Amino acid sequence: MTAVSYALLVNGTPASPDLLDVIQQIEVEDHADMADMMRLRLAVSVREDGSGWTVLDEDLFTRLASLQIQVTVGSGPAEPLIEAYVIENSAEFSNQPGGSVLSVVAMDPTVLMNLEEKVRPWPDMTDSDIAATVFGEYGFSGDVEQTQPARPEVDHTTIQRGTDIQFLKQLAKRNGYESYVEIDPSTGAIEAHFHPPRPEQPPQGVLSVNMGEATNVNSFEARYDMLRPTTAQVTGLDIETRSDQPAQVESLSQRGLGSAPALNGDRRRKVLLSQTGLAQTGELQALAQAVVDRSAWAIIAEGELNTVAYGGVLRAKRPVEVRGAGRQFSGTYYVDRVLHILRGDEYTQRFTLRRNALGLTGQERFVEDRALP
Repeated sequence: MTAVSYALLVNGTPASPDLLDVIQQIEVEDHADMADMMRLRLAVSVREDGSGWTVLDEDLFTRLASLQIQVTVGSGPAEPLIEAYVIENSAEFSNQPGGSVLSVVAMDPTVLMNLEEKVRPWPDMTDSDIAATVFGEYGFSGDVEQTQPARPEVDHTTIQRGTDIQFLKQLAKRNGYESYVEIDPSTGAIEAHFHPPRPEQPPQGVLSVNMGEATNVNSFEARYDMLRPTTAQVTGLDIETRSDQPAQVESLSQRGLGSAPALNGDRRRKVLLSQTGLAQTGELQALAQAVVDRSAWAIIAEGELNTVAYGGVLRAKRPVEVRGAGRQFSGTYYVDRVLHILRGDEYTQRFTLRRNALGLTGQERFVEDRALP
């Protein structure tokens, strides 16, 4: 049987054996759209001499203390799941032996970008230039993809009102981008991201549903929200020229992950965008395209991974292939969320996947291997 183990670092120092012994459960939530989170559950008790509480009185998990979890599956390398900073402690006291618990909640490094609200102008800069500058202020190496257009100061100036991560999330949303930070598994450094979803990357693995001995998921459920995909239309007003600035989008800019796009057929839905804060056609077109692309993620799958059978760690914000779910729901998905649950030597991964098309493209690895979908 494949062995699973983990290591916990507190402020860069490996946790002591005594601390590891009282950990009841660790949860790490890896998410494409929200901040990654970590939750610890530890048993606490009154010391034998009655002088205080174990763990609780040691003051290990102070405000914004750094925590890191590394997981090893089988003979593979140790893979860091998350680096996070403590944001909450809570204690549950019980009169029954073994019933008292300390719970610790920590958030990924974006919490450091959410401590101070700011009002500041960003003249003559594209949204991507702004993102690169903000990430650089925190010392994060950046994977930032260029956006267009820049706003000339003589015409418009982008104004930030809010914390840095709130502001970057707004810029990302209007460009159809993701904005997040995560620990680089290969280097251990914090890497910042500001770019569109990248489902075209090589899939990180294959999830096999009802495939006999090859099955590596404990459960799998898929659904298609047929009324979610939409086209978009918006019109702005250029104050200087007093001319209309129209934009309309009726197709996806992202690669379809299947043979039958979710946005297709007759009698399509259409949304009219308003109160955008944008004036130029280029900006409005980017916003409308972002709305259409986001709406097309209408095929959702949820399930639980058999970590031992899969033999690795499933990560959000990357593609994965699914087979054994029929020709409609088999194919490439984008991993939206993974909840990692560690209890002793048990390791469960619960996932949420999404895709913007049904069916197979014929490029899936399991098709090449002649495995049934």
